[in-house]
Amino acid sequence: MVRIAASLKNNIAPAHAIIQRLAGRGDKVSKALASLGRLIKTIYIFRYISDPDLRRKVHLQLNRGESRHSLAKVIFFDNRGVFKTSDYEEIMNKASCLSLVSNSVLVWNTHHMQQITDRMRNEGHDIEDESLSRVSPLSLKKIIVHGMYNFEEII
Repeated sequence: MVRIAASLKNNIAPAHAIIQRLAGRGDKVSKALASLGRLIKTIYIFRYISDPDLRRKVHLQLNRGESRHSLAKVIFFDNRGVFKTSDYEEIMNKASCLSLVSNSVLVWNTHHMQQITDRMRNEGHDIEDESLSRVSPLSLKKIIVHGMYNFEEII
């Protein structure tokens, strides 16, 4: 295990090569690494159970992840969000488009949140950065998914 760690740390062997070598083998090193992984996971679970601050942080990140998934669900409403093809290239194309659109929503919301924050601060309101860190740009309220869009005004 020490040799594997040293190989990874010194960039002698790439991680994927080590994983490929260890996968499917029932030797002592593979079993030791699996046992170490279970031990680390058990320690983490005990920390999670006993540390309210850690639980709060984990739940905060989980909520952010769920918000991101909710945004993607709202945007990808066609076929109820299911890929109806097995063509890998088409699936990747749709997934890339979904990522582009959801990132565009995030940029749009972030930009407008910054404008609102700047305006409020210029008006003399005291807005703490710590408070802003709790505000998410994943808001869906201003998104009109089934609306009519007029792009002539933009051009």
